[in-house]
Amino acid sequence: MPKPLADRVLGLKPSATVEMTERVRNARASGRKIIALASGDPNIDTDPRIIAAAERAMRQGDTRYGPPAGLPALREAIAQREQGRSGVRFDPADVIVTPGGKFALLTALMAVVQNGDEVLVPEPGWVSYGPCVQLCGGVPVGISMLDRVDGATLERAVSPRSKAIIVNSPVNPTGRVLSAAEIADVVAFAERHDLWIVFDQVYCDLLYSGEFPSPARLPGGRARVLIVDSLSKSFGMTGWRLGYLALPSGLAKSVLKFIQHSIYCVPNFVQAAGIAALSLTDELVPAYREMFRTRLSTAAERLSAVSGIACPMPTATFYLFPSVAAADTDVAKRWLEEISVATVPGSSFGRGGVGHVRMSITCSDRELDDALDRIARIGIAA
Repeated sequence: MPKPLADRVLGLKPSATVEMTERVRNARASGRKIIALASGDPNIDTDPRIIAAAERAMRQGDTRYGPPAGLPALREAIAQREQGRSGVRFDPADVIVTPGGKFALLTALMAVVQNGDEVLVPEPGWVSYGPCVQLCGGVPVGISMLDRVDGATLERAVSPRSKAIIVNSPVNPTGRVLSAAEIADVVAFAERHDLWIVFDQVYCDLLYSGEFPSPARLPGGRARVLIVDSLSKSFGMTGWRLGYLALPSGLAKSVLKFIQHSIYCVPNFVQAAGIAALSLTDELVPAYREMFRTRLSTAAERLSAVSGIACPMPTATFYLFPSVAAADTDVAKRWLEEISVATVPGSSFGRGGVGHVRMSITCSDRELDDALDRIARIGIAA
């Protein structure tokens, strides 16, 4: 009998969102009709011009190994994208292309976390933050950030073992955007305690009003912020697995060794699709953004009319995070079993999410209308 598997996999919790997506997929395969409001997939068809760019690259023979850091043209396009968002100019040499945003996060953490280091993790927050910290040998320390980033809470959580803080804005699962003051407080906190900031901005293209505060533009921020991003949500490219990590100047050469010894490189034809996608940003993203904003506004209003549900309109993303006057796990289970509407309990995203349900408003308008009718009919409690 072989020895047991490593603790790094045995001790991990499975991804609640991925497991729910698989449950929905399996149920549909068996013939059950489920309205999926659980997955982080925007459910957008990839634009044909993006697909054509990948096909051209493959037919032209671009199917061999590429540079581990990514194609120069894509890294330059990413640098321009970041400058347009934050006003900060990244050298393309400081950008590493990764297979999705999740691997960009893991790469950032592998670069800064050593065994026993603590990483402050937002709660509620994306279900993969803590496990990725653990895979690097670190210890995730949950910090309540439901409604605000509180300086006193951060100070109570930090210790001599703290190495980094993960900050997510816009927030998955709440749709909240951290204010400029909150971002400034985080940068000042990181400077006081000499922490890295791993900044997940995957949803920043889906911002419905106001400006997007970035820690990289603040004095002291550029040198300690590692930016995690992805093309998945903005362009309907979840299955393409294309993301990136933008690093402080001069760090990429060392971090790149992790890429060389793991994935080697993202396929060049996938990167060709990414170049095409970024060239279409001004045409595609505003239309997607308006589609999600309209759906969210309608759904938030109708959910708030249901007894026991309070659902504010978020500032960004395609998520709603209504509070429910019942156990969130019971509500999600009842909706799935009795009305075939799949959601994710807020408690799956950490202690700060207890009493909420995350709803991904990415199904068709017809399905959304049907789901809202079903929820209104059954409510939240038996």
